[in-house]
Amino acid sequence: MRRTPRTIAWSLALVLTVTGCGLSSASPADPALVTRPHGRCDPALAATVPAPVRQRGTFLVAMVPSTPPMAYYAEDNTTIVGLDRDMSQAIADVFCLGTAPIPASLDAIVPGLAAGRYDMVLASLAPTAERRKNADFVTYYNGGQGFLARSDTDFPVNSYLDLCGRTVGVVIGSVQQGQLDQAAGTCARAGRPDWRLSLYPDGTASVLALRAGHIDVLYFSISLTQYVASKSPGVFRLAGRYQRSLVAVGLKKDSPLTVGVHDAVRQLMTDGTYRKILEKWGLQENDLDTTEILNGRS
Repeated sequence: MRRTPRTIAWSLALVLTVTGCGLSSASPADPALVTRPHGRCDPALAATVPAPVRQRGTFLVAMVPSTPPMAYYAEDNTTIVGLDRDMSQAIADVFCLGTAPIPASLDAIVPGLAAGRYDMVLASLAPTAERRKNADFVTYYNGGQGFLARSDTDFPVNSYLDLCGRTVGVVIGSVQQGQLDQAAGTCARAGRPDWRLSLYPDGTASVLALRAGHIDVLYFSISLTQYVASKSPGVFRLAGRYQRSLVAVGLKKDSPLTVGVHDAVRQLMTDGTYRKILEKWGLQENDLDTTEILNGRS
């Protein structure tokens, strides 16, 4: 990923974090991080918004603000920035509304949707078959998995067998945790010692654990692992990439917003706003040509 003014803020935060320093909460958010491409208001789509949301004037959007460059706190430690933040605002633009981001942990997101605590989720969420039983999804990003290791190691990770005998960090509730749970027994069948899982509440905590040597490798989204490795090459390295997987907006099961969000994302893809957002964060290689609705019936 290319280094731009828009990514310098997180680079500085990462360096200060791994060296044990802190950021001043008095620092304002970098305007380059907050400035974003805007979607075009569509009155016809705005008319489809449920009355309570329309009267509120904003979508309540759950995010996990510890997964740069998708969502993280700017220098003021208050403003959430990132691709997911920009994308949520652009979707709201099409509905002629604003957004209110709600920080959440990954494992609480789908239950929170079901409970009505927010209207949608943009949190690098993979629309797995299990999740589609309890929520609707609208795809907007071509994600995947990555393995992050310290720069003072040199082992590759080309498959799960390369994790055997190692301590592997994953975020609680992540698709990576589910994948490793399903792959339990892989090492035993190969006559090798099992991997040891260490669970963390978010991406920041897991990166710090790797830096401190509490784990050998972090298994997380390719967006975060590739980004961290590129910004601190003397500290971290990308040990391997794994299969691609779609990332989607999460909505309550059978939400009245599902079709409209799908139409909004398609409009952003058509008019170029989507591409501009990806380019702002240096993630254009992960674009999708089209969007689709995924639920328990698809």
